[in-house]
Amino acid sequence: MVVYRRIRVRHALSKSSLPDLDYALNPYIGCFHACSYCYARGYVGGYVDAGRSWGEIVYIKENLVDVLRVEVKRFRAGIVGVSTITDPYQPIEAELGIVREAIKVLLNSGFSVSIQTKSDLVLRDIDILKRFIGRVDVGFTITSLNDDLIRYVEPRAPLPSLRVKALRKLSSESIETWIFYGPVIPGFNDDEETIRGILRLGRETNSKVLIDKIHLRDWIMETLRHALENIFGRNYSKVLNKEYIESWWLNFKERILKMCKEYNITCYPQLAEPKPTQTKNLTNFT
Repeated sequence: MVVYRRIRVRHALSKSSLPDLDYALNPYIGCFHACSYCYARGYVGGYVDAGRSWGEIVYIKENLVDVLRVEVKRFRAGIVGVSTITDPYQPIEAELGIVREAIKVLLNSGFSVSIQTKSDLVLRDIDILKRFIGRVDVGFTITSLNDDLIRYVEPRAPLPSLRVKALRKLSSESIETWIFYGPVIPGFNDDEETIRGILRLGRETNSKVLIDKIHLRDWIMETLRHALENIFGRNYSKVLNKEYIESWWLNFKERILKMCKEYNITCYPQLAEPKPTQTKNLTNFT
């Protein structure tokens, strides 16, 4: 059972150091999806209980939209990542509609919005997104197209098949879309069938593909190792090793970039990991 806790915040937007984003907007702290590989649990600021009990505690920024209405008048218009730390379309969003109201405020104020999610709930807001084509893009995290396999590492996230349907729908409405193929984990989702399936989907939906390796952090090692060993029934400690990952990544990156050329789609390998500075509030960003 997930515990939801409501908080009030002084700031809605934060400065982003991610490529192509000016700001980050994170309406929730903690994530219902409870993905075992997620390093976002290390970026929860003072809400350490959400990080320690990942997937079990979610904080709701209940006044975020009111704060945002003030900030959009003070800050210069730019591209806002929704969200950069945890999924904006968690199940609670269906009830609260915080993200829906926030993207309306942003878009009506001249900002652009870049959404990343694992949820088909984003289709609820397609009416807004269609009105602002050219200032909106939506990316779906798709680590595998195998619904059964993915449950081991993404226990509560919407199934990949639902994300694929949502991606196709948005693309058919001329909304810019992209696929986040990450994290790529050796021996889990780096096989040729998975790669080709994702690249075919990218070509079909005219989506660029962003590719990222697994980021090993102390706070995810045990949960991820346990999940992988449940799948494969063997010790995974040697694979979850930074030295091994670096060597494997060089070979994988070369292989997938060749395949991207084969499918004639745009791929971007190895993205920047969010930095702690992203969670700091803006105090004088004009």
